[in-house]
Amino acid sequence: MKKEYRLKKRKQFNWTFKNGNSFREKDVVLVYTSSWASGYKVGFSVTKKVGKAVVRNSVKRKLREIVTKYQDNIVEKHTLIFVAKPTIIDTPFLEIEGQVVSLLKKAKLFKEL
Repeated sequence: MKKEYRLKKRKQFNWTFKNGNSFREKDVVLVYTSSWASGYKVGFSVTKKVGKAVVRNSVKRKLREIVTKYQDNIVEKHTLIFVAKPTIIDTPFLEIEGQVVSLLKKAKLFKEL
Protein backbone atom coordinates (compact mmCIF):
# COMPACT_ATOMS: atom_id res chain seq x y z
CA MET A 1 0.00 0.00 0.00
CA LYS A 2 1.31 3.42 -0.82
CA LYS A 3 2.36 5.36 2.24
CA GLU A 4 0.21 8.42 1.55
CA TYR A 5 -2.92 6.28 1.66
CA ARG A 6 -2.61 5.46 5.35
CA LEU A 7 -5.03 6.99 7.82
CA LYS A 8 -3.02 7.72 10.97
CA LYS A 9 -4.32 10.66 12.97
CA ARG A 10 -6.86 10.16 15.75
CA LYS A 11 -8.75 13.22 14.51
CA GLN A 12 -9.21 11.60 11.07
CA PHE A 13 -10.43 8.36 12.65
CA ASN A 14 -12.87 10.18 14.96
CA TRP A 15 -14.25 12.30 12.11
CA THR A 16 -14.80 9.24 9.93
CA PHE A 17 -16.47 7.28 12.75
CA LYS A 18 -18.74 10.25 13.55
CA ASN A 19 -19.74 11.16 9.98
CA GLY A 20 -19.36 7.88 8.15
CA ASN A 21 -21.64 5.11 6.98
CA SER A 22 -20.98 1.49 7.90
CA PHE A 23 -21.53 -2.07 6.76
CA ARG A 24 -20.93 -5.24 8.75
CA GLU A 25 -19.78 -8.74 8.01
CA LYS A 26 -19.16 -11.56 10.48
CA ASP A 27 -15.62 -10.50 11.46
CA VAL A 28 -15.07 -7.06 9.89
CA VAL A 29 -16.89 -3.72 9.86
CA LEU A 30 -16.31 -1.06 7.20
CA VAL A 31 -16.82 2.60 8.10
CA TYR A 32 -16.43 5.01 5.18
CA THR A 33 -17.00 8.60 4.10
CA SER A 34 -16.45 10.48 0.90
CA SER A 35 -13.38 12.67 0.79
CA TRP A 36 -12.16 15.66 -1.19
CA ALA A 37 -8.65 14.26 -1.58
CA SER A 38 -7.61 12.38 -4.68
CA GLY A 39 -7.07 8.68 -4.08
CA TYR A 40 -8.35 7.10 -0.91
CA LYS A 41 -7.18 6.75 2.68
CA VAL A 42 -7.39 3.52 4.65
CA GLY A 43 -7.17 2.93 8.40
CA PHE A 44 -7.40 -0.21 10.50
CA SER A 45 -8.88 -0.44 13.98
CA VAL A 46 -8.27 -3.51 16.12
CA THR A 47 -9.31 -3.34 19.79
CA LYS A 48 -7.59 -5.02 22.72
CA LYS A 49 -10.51 -7.47 22.84
CA VAL A 50 -8.92 -9.16 19.81
CA GLY A 51 -5.77 -10.03 21.75
CA LYS A 52 -2.34 -8.83 22.73
CA ALA A 53 -0.23 -6.55 20.52
CA VAL A 54 1.29 -9.38 18.49
CA VAL A 55 -2.15 -10.71 17.57
CA ARG A 56 -3.58 -7.25 16.82
CA ASN A 57 -0.64 -6.41 14.57
CA SER A 58 -0.97 -9.67 12.66
CA VAL A 59 -4.67 -8.91 12.07
CA LYS A 60 -3.75 -5.43 10.79
CA ARG A 61 -1.10 -6.92 8.50
CA LYS A 62 -3.66 -9.33 7.04
CA LEU A 63 -6.17 -6.54 6.42
CA ARG A 64 -3.46 -4.32 4.93
CA GLU A 65 -2.37 -7.11 2.59
CA ILE A 66 -5.94 -7.58 1.37
CA VAL A 67 -6.41 -3.85 0.74
CA THR A 68 -3.07 -3.73 -1.11
CA LYS A 69 -4.13 -6.64 -3.30
CA TYR A 70 -7.33 -4.83 -4.34
CA GLN A 71 -6.03 -1.24 -4.28
CA ASP A 72 -6.72 -0.73 -7.99
CA ASN A 73 -10.34 -1.83 -7.49
CA ILE A 74 -11.17 0.62 -4.70
CA VAL A 75 -13.10 3.74 -5.72
CA GLU A 76 -11.11 6.92 -5.12
CA LYS A 77 -12.04 9.98 -3.06
CA HIS A 78 -13.08 8.01 0.03
CA THR A 79 -11.81 7.44 3.54
CA LEU A 80 -12.14 3.84 4.74
CA ILE A 81 -11.71 2.26 8.17
CA PHE A 82 -11.76 -1.49 8.64
CA VAL A 83 -12.67 -2.50 12.20
CA ALA A 84 -11.81 -6.05 13.27
CA LYS A 85 -14.16 -7.93 15.60
CA PRO A 86 -12.72 -10.33 18.22
CA THR A 87 -13.93 -13.36 16.21
CA ILE A 88 -11.43 -12.54 13.44
CA ILE A 89 -8.67 -14.51 15.20
CA ASP A 90 -10.17 -17.90 14.27
CA THR A 91 -11.12 -16.92 10.72
CA PRO A 92 -9.00 -18.15 7.78
CA PHE A 93 -7.31 -15.52 5.60
CA LEU A 94 -9.36 -16.30 2.47
CA GLU A 95 -12.61 -15.86 4.39
CA ILE A 96 -11.43 -12.48 5.74
CA GLU A 97 -10.52 -11.50 2.16
CA GLY A 98 -14.01 -12.46 0.99
CA GLN A 99 -15.59 -10.40 3.76
CA VAL A 100 -13.50 -7.32 2.90
CA VAL A 101 -14.42 -7.55 -0.79
CA SER A 102 -18.07 -8.09 0.16
CA LEU A 103 -18.03 -4.97 2.35
CA LEU A 104 -16.51 -2.89 -0.43
CA LYS A 105 -19.17 -4.14 -2.85
CA LYS A 106 -21.98 -3.39 -0.38
CA ALA A 107 -20.67 0.15 0.00
CA LYS A 108 -20.34 0.45 -3.80
CA LEU A 109 -16.63 1.17 -3.39
CA PHE A 110 -15.40 -1.81 -5.42
CA LYS A 111 -14.97 -1.39 -9.16
CA GLU A 112 -14.55 -4.45 -11.34
CA LEU A 113 -11.58 -4.15 -13.68
